[in-house]
Amino acid sequence: MSLFAAILALAVILAGLHMLAPDHWIPLTVVSTRLRFSHRRTYATAAFLGILHAGTSATLALIALFIGTIVAGRYENYLNYGAILLLIAVGLYFIVTGYSERDAGDDISGASVSTVLTISIFPDLALMPIVLAGASLSPVDMGTVIVAFALASALSLAVVVYGTMRGFARGLERIPPRYIDYIMGAILLATAAFVALVDFL
Repeated sequence: MSLFAAILALAVILAGLHMLAPDHWIPLTVVSTRLRFSHRRTYATAAFLGILHAGTSATLALIALFIGTIVAGRYENYLNYGAILLLIAVGLYFIVTGYSERDAGDDISGASVSTVLTISIFPDLALMPIVLAGASLSPVDMGTVIVAFALASALSLAVVVYGTMRGFARGLERIPPRYIDYIMGAILLATAAFVALVDFL
C-alpha cells in the first residue's frame, strides 16, 4: 500500500469514526428538536457542520504543516520524525482523554443554540498528524486527503443523524464517547508504526 493510499484511508476512517461519537450528533438533534427543524433541514445542517468541522481541522493541520516545514527547513527527515511523534502524542491524547472522561456526563439541554453549534465545529486534532505524516505528498494528493476528510465527516454526521431520527440507530446513544476515542487513539498509534516502517525501510 502506498503512503498516499494509507493516508487517504486513514483520513476517511477517522472522519467517519469521529462523527459516530454522541458528543458530535446529539447536540444537533437537541438543537433541531428545540428549533423544530424539518428532517431535511436537520440533515443539511448536519452535512454543513461536518464540512465546517473538517474545515477548521484542515486549517489547523495545514498551519502545523507550514510551521513544521519552516522549522524543519531542508531536513525532511525531521518533519517525518515530528509526524511520527505527533501521531503517537495525539493517539495517546485520545486514549488518555477518553479514560479521564469515563465518568463525565455532558448535559447540553440548557446551552444556547449558538454555543452548541459552535462546539460542533471545533477543530479535531486527529487530522494534524495525518497531514504531517503526508508532508511528502504532492499538493494534489494532500488536497484529495483533505477533501475526502471533509466529505467523510459531512456524510457520516448526516447518516448518523438520519439514522437516529428514523429510529434505526438508537443504540448509538448508549456508546460512551470514550470508546470512539480509544479506537481513534489505537488507529493513530498503528499509523505511527506504519509511517515509521515506510520511513525506515
